[in-house]
Amino acid sequence: MNEITRVRVMMAIAAIVLLASGLFVLLAEGVNVWSMVMFLTVVAIAAVALVLVVRALSDLRSGFPIQDERSKALNAKAGYYSFYLSMYLTLALAVVFILLEDREMTLPNSELLFIVVVIMGSIHIAFSTYLSRRKSRGSSS
Repeated sequence: MNEITRVRVMMAIAAIVLLASGLFVLLAEGVNVWSMVMFLTVVAIAAVALVLVVRALSDLRSGFPIQDERSKALNAKAGYYSFYLSMYLTLALAVVFILLEDREMTLPNSELLFIVVVIMGSIHIAFSTYLSRRKSRGSSS
């Protein structure tokens, strides 16, 4: 897949996610705090995605590639670390829910899934930022 097609796919995915989350909020039986938090989080993520797509398009027009070898390697390493940490955190969350099964604590599956996805995305962003700053500090010395 060439880079222009990749940018167009990123734009289409962002549009679909925004549309789906908007429909989720509009078709919900009652608007509560969690549905608004989920919608605002999706809007914030879509805004960041839009900024990244605009930057990628300007880089393509300038002749720069979207990702070079270093950023691909850092992204793969951050994905590797975040996958395993997210897996362990999800297992820990499952153990907590098993231990608290007798209590009157209920959390809908959609909200639980949203929490897990936000945690996974945040872990990947944190690892990616940490590795890119660590590598850039090490190379400038």
